[in-house]
Amino acid sequence: MKLVKIYRRYTLITLALVILLGGILFYNIIMFFVYQSDNHTLMEFKENLELYIDETGKLPSNSLLNKGRISHQWIGPGLNVAPQFSDTVIYSDFKGETVVYRIVTYSQETPDGNALITLWQTSMDTEDIISVVIISLLSFFVLYVLFSLWWNRWFMRRLWNPFYHILNQLDEVDLTNHNTIHISHCQIDEFNTLARETNKMLQRINDDYTTLKGLTETTSHELQTPLSIIKAKIELLQQDANISQKQLEQIKTLETSIDRLIRLNRFLLMIARINNNQFIGSERLSLNKYVDDFLDSFYDFIELKEIKIEKHYSSEFILNLHPQLAEMLVSNLLSNAIRYNIKKGKIILYVTENSLRIANTYGNIIPSGNLFARFKKSTCEKDSTGLGLSIVDSICKKSDLKINVDISETEFSIEVKF
Repeated sequence: MKLVKIYRRYTLITLALVILLGGILFYNIIMFFVYQSDNHTLMEFKENLELYIDETGKLPSNSLLNKGRISHQWIGPGLNVAPQFSDTVIYSDFKGETVVYRIVTYSQETPDGNALITLWQTSMDTEDIISVVIISLLSFFVLYVLFSLWWNRWFMRRLWNPFYHILNQLDEVDLTNHNTIHISHCQIDEFNTLARETNKMLQRINDDYTTLKGLTETTSHELQTPLSIIKAKIELLQQDANISQKQLEQIKTLETSIDRLIRLNRFLLMIARINNNQFIGSERLSLNKYVDDFLDSFYDFIELKEIKIEKHYSSEFILNLHPQLAEMLVSNLLSNAIRYNIKKGKIILYVTENSLRIANTYGNIIPSGNLFARFKKSTCEKDSTGLGLSIVDSICKKSDLKINVDISETEFSIEVKF
């Protein structure tokens, strides 16, 4: 999941929690100010009533009391009740429902006696306040979501643009060109640090790559010369007339080991050259032609095992590939199909516009694990270097090709496709 989506999800969850807690706080704040306002109104009403009593020396008439927001009852003399605020609910004939009142109750000395007076003030209903709070917060939430969709698209794109710029440059990094990461006009310290540390890492990788490349090439070339000399000396020893049969057999064993070491050295050098992008330039090549050419080259081996060849070409498989890489790709695939085949087996070739598949019968035990790992080979083939499929894998990775392997009880199939 992209970082923007994760950020948006957690933002909305956080906002929902803030709105929930804020709604409770908002409601309490509103109720506090409503009570404060009602209390001030009632205290103002109380002061006006006291002035009326001082001026007239009596309470308002009963008709005024019954119709107004004032009620009283007589209490014993000397009782002093401080103002007490509370809420009550009274049914309203006009509204046809109960109405919330804020009341204050206190004692008042009058010429007629000590009265317990209650003043009434209509207040805002709790349900109305809750409705106001919910509507306000929901409106805020909807506006925020709508605004954030546009804001995130613009702001996040602008904010993360240096990061994606770094990713694009990393995707195009080529060790042979010693690429570095560049960011212009970036005001975000973290991205500047990322670019700086990435350049340090690339520099170390380039240094290691250059050292390893030189070591591989030097070692392979240095090994090739003494190996060639040893092989030449062995061939001279084989031509010696004074050599015994036992010595001749030992020399042949030594020659086989030297030949295998030469092939191993050549294959390792080839893999290094492929991974180091030393095959520069590509051509539009038809793998059909390479398959047919190598089948002709391997004709003797095919006849020796009496292998039957079946071709199913529905189209030409065209690749942009270096010719030498195309030769190595096809030769390793076909040599494996022949080497690990059974006597009187078969090889079936399927070629389409987008793929090449080679299926063959097999008799040897297939090694477990990654077949494309280096030195992975069957125990029944002691002369194999175990590098053929590793070379195929390296070529495919450098050519943006995909490899599929399918193994049944009697058939091994490998497919190379776009």
